[in-house]
Amino acid sequence: MSKLMCVAIAGLLTICVVRPADAKAPQGSPPAVIPAGAPPTIDARPWPRHYSVGGTAFALYRPQLESWTDNLLKARAVMTVKTGTARGADGKPVDQQTFGVVWLHARTETDRDAREVTLTDIGFDRVNFPTKKDQETRYLGLLRQVAPTTDLVVGLDQMEAALAFATSAKVDSVAVDNTPPEILFAFEPSVLVPIDGPPVWKPASIAGVERVINTRALLLRYQNRIYFGYGAHWASAAALDGAWTSIAGAPLPLVQVMQRAVATNQAPAAKDVPADIASLFRAGKFPVVYVRTRPAELIQLEGQPQFAQLAGTALTYVSNTPADVFVAPDRSWYVLVSGRWFAGPSSKGPWRYVAPNALPADFAKIPSNSPKSAVLASVAGTPEAREAVIANSIPQTATVDRTKVSFQSHYDGPPKYQAIAGTTMSYALNASVPIIQVPGASYYALSNGVWFISEGVNGPWGAATRIPAAIYTIPAASPVHYVTYARVYGANGNAIYVGYTPGYYGTVVSNGVVVYGTGYACNSWVGNVWYGCPATYGYGAAFAYGAAVGWAIAFGYGWYDPWFDPWWGPWGGYYPGYYHPWAYGGAIAANVYGRWGNSVVAGTAAAWANPRTGNYGRGARGGYYNPVTGGRGYGYGARNTNIYTGRSTAAAGGIRYNPQTGRVVAGAGGSARNIYNGNAAAGGRRTVINTDTGRVMREAGSATRTGNGATAAGGFATHGAGGNAAGAGYVHYDRATGNVSHGGAVDVNGNIYAGHDGNVYHYDRDNHDWEKAGGDGRFTRASQADPSLDRERAARDRGVEREQGRATGGGRQGGFGGSFRGRAGGGRSGGFHGFRGR
Repeated sequence: MSKLMCVAIAGLLTICVVRPADAKAPQGSPPAVIPAGAPPTIDARPWPRHYSVGGTAFALYRPQLESWTDNLLKARAVMTVKTGTARGADGKPVDQQTFGVVWLHARTETDRDAREVTLTDIGFDRVNFPTKKDQETRYLGLLRQVAPTTDLVVGLDQMEAALAFATSAKVDSVAVDNTPPEILFAFEPSVLVPIDGPPVWKPASIAGVERVINTRALLLRYQNRIYFGYGAHWASAAALDGAWTSIAGAPLPLVQVMQRAVATNQAPAAKDVPADIASLFRAGKFPVVYVRTRPAELIQLEGQPQFAQLAGTALTYVSNTPADVFVAPDRSWYVLVSGRWFAGPSSKGPWRYVAPNALPADFAKIPSNSPKSAVLASVAGTPEAREAVIANSIPQTATVDRTKVSFQSHYDGPPKYQAIAGTTMSYALNASVPIIQVPGASYYALSNGVWFISEGVNGPWGAATRIPAAIYTIPAASPVHYVTYARVYGANGNAIYVGYTPGYYGTVVSNGVVVYGTGYACNSWVGNVWYGCPATYGYGAAFAYGAAVGWAIAFGYGWYDPWFDPWWGPWGGYYPGYYHPWAYGGAIAANVYGRWGNSVVAGTAAAWANPRTGNYGRGARGGYYNPVTGGRGYGYGARNTNIYTGRSTAAAGGIRYNPQTGRVVAGAGGSARNIYNGNAAAGGRRTVINTDTGRVMREAGSATRTGNGATAAGGFATHGAGGNAAGAGYVHYDRATGNVSHGGAVDVNGNIYAGHDGNVYHYDRDNHDWEKAGGDGRFTRASQADPSLDRERAARDRGVEREQGRATGGGRQGGFGGSFRGRAGGGRSGGFHGFRGR
């Protein structure tokens, strides 16, 4: 007998969890009994999910994606209905069931941090039961009784994989500027200090001290001498482009300015100094300082270049830098910066842009398990590049309460608007957030991912329920182009459905790959404050990719720490758009909707612990808590105990836990135990444990790549209540044809699939063939199977690989709980910095 336990979360919504009546009894996926008038249930149990309505038991299998546009999804799924019981050969009762296909649509709330998609407002459109045509109306009625009371949680990794394998998935290319920046190779510890145009000096907070306002760096002028301060250490020069020397101490007024800057998050504290730079400071030295007022990028090496052969190719790469530097057989150097390739005759250039589809053929042959495999996401035509493009197209979504969000425009002096080239619109030059004037349609402002509208330049402002199509024509050359990646999907009463794709943080698709920044420069606003333009270079922007964890963006190459994150706001403001993960250098995009608070935004609750957003959790380097599903995770050396359930989770690496399913995923060593009954389990690398059922699953795999395609092979073993299973198999991608083939078996979702043709199929792992469900609930060999099934199976396997591998940090920048480790080397930890007005 199951219990439906409901808890009110912050007065915002009610979460109901299906729990077994006897917590000690093994339960895999108990049926959810749907009582009349039940509050909405967030159903995150393992697939298939079992229900009971009016005495009829049925199950719904994992949805298979058909289309996903903005926040609207269409899918189909296998439905099974219990029709009776019979005696098996061993005399035990066996359920008799019939198979069918159901088509559904839903609104999606996507949480990229938690890697979850919640299907809400679900509508079941039709069903097809080939052998029970007379029962289809009744079976559809069963589903429609579940729909008003149930929201379904599905894995984002599965959805991304399905999109990546869908032949219809297309993403428009953006015309970016690929003019090469100045590329600096540094062979000793160095720092790049970018200034947004010619330096503008303004009085600092202490009399007699001036500061360059249009840079994140602490550049000060005092008594005709220039000083650069970082982490309680100082260097001095006669001019910004002069020779910088370390000084033992700075005049007291400068120290006071630094103390105030640290206190207001305008400069890093001493504790945030990267380990390699800290050791340099202890030796009484200061890094070599490069000050630049034009686009530039720093490639940091540990000494003179050291070269290593890249297996499977004719390429060599520079091994003593975490940056991506290659040398081709013709001795040309190739550097990957902000997702763009530049080539030159040596490390000194001159550099020219090389399109990702015009690289030497050897780049596509880089093995997937290579130390440099992450660059495959920037090589056009590779599966990694396609998956990165898909991941970049999926929005972070939320539901905003229009009565609780507010906005007030702020200008640095009288409002000043400038025309947006190629349009009839204009934007505010001197506003703290992007404000756009649309002729005949008032003013629109974008703040923390939510659009606001006003009839006047100064307000009053209210949450917008629709956005003029003209706004989405703003070209890439405009400094406010990034607003085109924030959307309003609709409204229902006081609820407004909103979302943004990673383009809101500066990523765009160009020539078949994802790049960071548009490359265009603009004239920033420098008045009493500095409102900067989006910067493409100077921050070590790079893309992380691993077959097991997917794609993400980072800043900083680890050992080379840029010190100053991209930031478009005034020094007087605090706009965290990026945050640093718990281990190494680099940063990832945080969820801006979390800044509104859980009382204002629904469907976006999972985030790293941050008191400013109201999200909570604790750990040595951070954690997240999702009050929708109860899922939680922690980084290195962290522990959490739930006093209600008694479960305690800990990790010396990374661990995440979902109390609805009892599922624990641990990487690099983790554990889960119950403080009340003493039950415990420990997980090593790539281990999944269910503390409710006692089921344990271990997984391992490998990948190879040739010039003809890619092959991934793996195996798994699972044991526990309900039976044991194991399997091994491979997925092969043929670059020339685009075909995907399989061998072996990975039993996911019962290996059962809903075909486009309305039939239910099963993959026979012994004979490597497809079987079709018959009227007796049995499967027989299909003479002509749905041709899309192989691609469906490949996508499902890829999604499962991601779900399991994400906990272990596969790939160059792997990670845990939606974050990833930075590239090899030191790197700083902590700190919240971000974009203008996000």
